[in-house]
Amino acid sequence: MERTNEQENAADKAEKPDENIENEESAAVNKATLDKATIKRKRWKIVLCSFAVLVAAVLLFLQIGVWYTQYSWEHWTPDYEKINILPILEKTELTDEDYDTLYWQTGLTRLAIDDMRSEAGTQRILQIQNFLFKKQKVTSHRFNPFTYLEEIDGHAPMAFVRDGDIIVSATTRVSWLRYGHAALIVDGAGGILVESIGPGVDSEFNSIDTFSNLANFLIVRPNLDDEKKQEIVSYAKQNLLGIPYRFTIGIFYEKYNAKRIKRSQCAHLVWYAYKRFGLDLDSNGGAIVKPQDMVLSKHVEVVQAYGFDLEKPWGKAV
Repeated sequence: MERTNEQENAADKAEKPDENIENEESAAVNKATLDKATIKRKRWKIVLCSFAVLVAAVLLFLQIGVWYTQYSWEHWTPDYEKINILPILEKTELTDEDYDTLYWQTGLTRLAIDDMRSEAGTQRILQIQNFLFKKQKVTSHRFNPFTYLEEIDGHAPMAFVRDGDIIVSATTRVSWLRYGHAALIVDGAGGILVESIGPGVDSEFNSIDTFSNLANFLIVRPNLDDEKKQEIVSYAKQNLLGIPYRFTIGIFYEKYNAKRIKRSQCAHLVWYAYKRFGLDLDSNGGAIVKPQDMVLSKHVEVVQAYGFDLEKPWGKAV
């Protein structure tokens, strides 16, 4: 009697039980290995996708900050009438009301007006008035990732400045933060600054003209005698050049070292020069010194404001 195929297969399996078991176990192991590899690949895909989503979310957050700082600020020009201020400037003595009128017409405070009471100064004052009332086209320039600077087409005429004056601007912004910029005037007659410009550039001499085409600026004067300011200016010329830029000074690096400054940023460099001689211009004492912190210091007075609301330029009472 002939055996069927099923019977023959069963007989073969019965004759080779160990081999069948080994084959089944091997198949099970291979399947488990493949399952683990598949799970591992899926996990890596999830991790990479999550990381990509996180990076995209961070970049979007930073970009939204850029848009916010751009559209939550505007270049200020007067919305009131421009008047003829020449009769006031021709007076022998000015009253408080005269100084107030000149401030709202020019952005120049009593400090500036008194320094400019000459024929050349009068012409400069009139130029400053004309420029203050002129509508400007503001352009935003990107110079680092998520970092922008607002400029105007023209160059604003400035007050006569003195050695030791400080010039600041609110036009530099990094994502959500409108940080600004600052520099120390070390040669008022020549318009020379000591300035920490930005990443990759060591502190150096520069011209005050680099601020004149910014969409706003403030010139402030610390309340110190001229002799002390000359000491500060001389120190800055000799010791505050060639300092590497570090935005995180005060967080990852020591904010103040009386012996030596090893790294700095724009506002910190100016602050350090005065701090070295006993005057702390950091109004809130925070880890990072910002340009606005020095503007709000009780130890400085405004000389000239441009592009800021004159009611309270960058929060400073005038």
